Amino acid sequence: MSDVDIHHLAAAYVLDALDPRERDEFETHYGACDVCRDDVVAFRRTLAEVAAAVAVPPPAAMKERVLAEIATTRQLSPRVAATADVVPLAGRRRVGTWLSVAAAVVLLAGIVTVLGLARRTSTSYADELAKVMEQDDATVTSLAPADGVQGTFRVAWSEHLGTAVLIGEGLPAAPAGTAYELWWFPQPDATDSPDSPNADGRLAMYVLDAAGDGNVHHVLDLPADPAAWAITLEPEGGAAVTTGDVIFIGAVA
Repeated sequence: MSDVDIHHLAAAYVLDALDPRERDEFETHYGACDVCRDDVVAFRRTLAEVAAAVAVPPPAAMKERVLAEIATTRQLSPRVAATADVVPLAGRRRVGTWLSVAAAVVLLAGIVTVLGLARRTSTSYADELAKVMEQDDATVTSLAPADGVQGTFRVAWSEHLGTAVLIGEGLPAAPAGTAYELWWFPQPDATDSPDSPNADGRLAMYVLDAAGDGNVHHVLDLPADPAAWAITLEPEGGAAVTTGDVIFIGAVA
């Protein structure tokens, strides 16, 4: 690993998103690096604020949005948010787990149209995670697993960047012919053009992968501020409607 690369691993280290080799190399390095040591302290402070967050109750408007979705089925086109410059670390929005969203996601099976989300490939996962964590509006949502589900899923998100970084760890490999799939739900009070996902509250999806090595690491561009995230297992080519149970769920406060 080059010295340039290792300076960008502080956020991934704090989030326990490094493999054993990367962790060993970073721990050897950051003890003697003032920049990385300061980054680790700052990111740990951010995660402490996240851990202190309270659970967020589902909004009363959720049921109405589900019913409205039944009556609207037009296909949406993807929009990709532009990347912004990094700004200094500051205060954070608090996040919480929103288990009641799971019921709404299940109700949407068979009635939701799909927005394809763009995945960035020009920069590394670690670089993008560090950029997100440095934003003053960054949130980290821990998705709650269903009973008996192994592994963890977290989503680091910055509205300023329009970027979400998915961190799946310790996951069982998806059964043959299937893959993990992300479902995303926009904020109920968001306002935007009629062609945006916020206009009628559609879910959007993104096919991840089979987690053959136990990990799912992806960087996504999102077109609007998210309210909730969910993970299901779907056919490996992707599913326009949910065919499997919700296995991870979480909400952004």
